Amino acid sequence: MTKRFPVMKTKRLVLREVTAKDALWYFKHFNIWEIVDGQESPGPRDMKAARRELKHYFTDNFKNGTGIRWGITLKGSNDLVGSTGFYKWNKKTSQVETGYDLDPEYSGQGTMTEAMTAIIQYAFDVMKVNRIEALVSPRNKNSLRLLRGLGFRKEGTLREHDFYDGKFVDDFLFSLLKRDWQQGHR
Repeated sequence: MTKRFPVMKTKRLVLREVTAKDALWYFKHFNIWEIVDGQESPGPRDMKAARRELKHYFTDNFKNGTGIRWGITLKGSNDLVGSTGFYKWNKKTSQVETGYDLDPEYSGQGTMTEAMTAIIQYAFDVMKVNRIEALVSPRNKNSLRLLRGLGFRKEGTLREHDFYDGKFVDDFLFSLLKRDWQQGHR
């Protein structure tokens, strides 16, 4: 993977680097109720926490070669509407985990499908991964629909895998293999 952050353009979107200048967006975005509830993870408490999390999940992830996460903008605007990318990149086993989030205002418009299609192709072509994994809450119907539409297959349930809202919660494990993607999904 290159050391220069790869900006990608699709039909309607620009996938760009998220920097420290985007900390206010990060704070607001990851405190939107639908995003908190969909990811079953509380947002940053304050701007200091937002800066620290942004550095960890975006900047350091790319700098350290453990993944890459793009900010999603609509063409013609630099305003972020979501993010998507990869983390826990294991080069030895050729696999990576994916994550994504989208402002609810843009839900149901194919925005995340378009962004995910671009990054999946990037993962297989540039990062040379063989397997992409996704963990998703069984309650997150939009995410389940997205993953299935992209060709991910449910592998199982990770029972009480996470702790959210005062209780243990399950996660579904999905995966997408390079050969499945190449054999006709996209």
